[in-house]
Amino acid sequence: MGLGVLEDNKLTHVPGTVLLNDQAADVENITSTLKHGTGKNAHIVLSPQPSEDPNDPLNWPMWKKELIVAILCLGAMLNAGTNGPFLNASYFVIAQQVNKPLTTVVLVSGYNLLAAGASGPIICAVSRKYGKRPAYLASTLFCIIGTAIGQAKISYNYLLAARIIQGFSTSAFESLIVASVGDMYFVHQRGLRIGFINFILNAASSLASIICGVVFADLGWLWLFHMFQIFLVVQFILMFLFCPETAYLRDTRYETDTAMDDNLGDLAKYEKEHQEVVVGVDAANVPKKKTFVQELAIYTGRYSEDNMLKYLAGPFITLLNPAACYAIITSGLLNSWYVGSAIILAGVFSGPPWNFGPAEIGYLGAGPFVGGMIGSIFVGWASDPIIKYMGKRNKGVYEPEFRLIFMSLACVFCGLGMFLFGYAMSVGANAILCAFLQGVMMVGVLIGIFATLAYGLDAFRNQSNEIFIMNMLFKNFMFYGLSSFANDWVAAKGPEEIMFVFGGTSIFLSLLAIPVYIFGKRLRSWWARHDLFVKFKMETKGPKLEMA
Repeated sequence: MGLGVLEDNKLTHVPGTVLLNDQAADVENITSTLKHGTGKNAHIVLSPQPSEDPNDPLNWPMWKKELIVAILCLGAMLNAGTNGPFLNASYFVIAQQVNKPLTTVVLVSGYNLLAAGASGPIICAVSRKYGKRPAYLASTLFCIIGTAIGQAKISYNYLLAARIIQGFSTSAFESLIVASVGDMYFVHQRGLRIGFINFILNAASSLASIICGVVFADLGWLWLFHMFQIFLVVQFILMFLFCPETAYLRDTRYETDTAMDDNLGDLAKYEKEHQEVVVGVDAANVPKKKTFVQELAIYTGRYSEDNMLKYLAGPFITLLNPAACYAIITSGLLNSWYVGSAIILAGVFSGPPWNFGPAEIGYLGAGPFVGGMIGSIFVGWASDPIIKYMGKRNKGVYEPEFRLIFMSLACVFCGLGMFLFGYAMSVGANAILCAFLQGVMMVGVLIGIFATLAYGLDAFRNQSNEIFIMNMLFKNFMFYGLSSFANDWVAAKGPEEIMFVFGGTSIFLSLLAIPVYIFGKRLRSWWARHDLFVKFKMETKGPKLEMA
């Protein structure tokens, strides 16, 4: 039993389990020919192992990977982090301007979230068959078109059409961006990037509420859309120029983190023979590095020959995987509870004793923004060193369940933040205190989402597209549900009850991480032996090549 994770006796090697530290495992004589990290990570066996192809995203220089992540994060901030809470601080004033009930206006953004969720399976199918780049570009185009409609006229119908079309841009940036990290980075490098993405997708939306509230209050409805459009066009151009396709069909022997057999010895032997061959002959069999112009291609080939209709069912199949289902439900609900707390802000704080306008309500987002920043900095700074340390303690072997230890912190901060935030609003406490408590809640939400998403990526990387699409679909339908009844619930029962429900379910889901941690490896083994993606031939992977 590795640090509390029960061993499996059905498979010789469970997918997701990787040899991370060959010094601690005392197998340097076997793995010496495998590719390792550099500098202080020289003892880390890279997983997955990069191929010899310079076009393999694992072989790209670090500056290129970081640039791609930065541009995709800008897209995530705009198309997901800003798109969703775009009008959060302005609902009350908009309802007065268009002469509609508050719940009707809030539902405009609910339809936006519904469009985001409904488009998820299509995005999943497209990314599986044609790669992620077309999905990213098409998504931003939808947001540009929707924003153009919104900036055309002050009208409820125009606003409704704009928000629905904008909703189709969210799916790719809420889900595929995490899978793109798995395409480009090794296991020991992913934590920092996932933590940053998590911050952009969740906490940065609080900053968006602040900015959007001020712009709406000072410049009005149309200028809010005008300014958003400028950033969207800039991001689209940057993404087209500097974000090549990250999907890559690699020789299956290199996929050490998804293999069902322990093939490190065979791979090491293959690498040694390959190196001996390459020394004496030219590298004629190694593909040429693509030029900058070639990397601009939107269509880079098919990554699967299967019917796209089959992939539409992929996200729903992941729910039959118990461990993946836990990651989907937990991260989705934690995210939904934060969004639910943001949805009710305009209705609560526009009334007594606060009587805030859009700008003041927007400023309340400073609390969760700072809280999200603290949570993200913590997991970004601590996650990868902690899993390296745990891997070393576990005889050099890394288990994806190690990521779930952060759920203990999520339990504490979510419980305290949600219960106290609800109580503070119910007694009319100082707005600064309310913002602080929402920030405490956000620390827990960010840590919990990070832990479950990182676990899902490391445990089931070959199905990460479907897992994160299903996560996006689930939480956006939850957002839609909350937008339709959360304000009515608060009006009828007050803010205390809804936040207590949020807090209780968050604590339960955090505690559920304990059995998932203990039995997670056996759950992964069970799924590997009954994997419906394999049975239905829905995998996208390269051939197992023999040395030329």
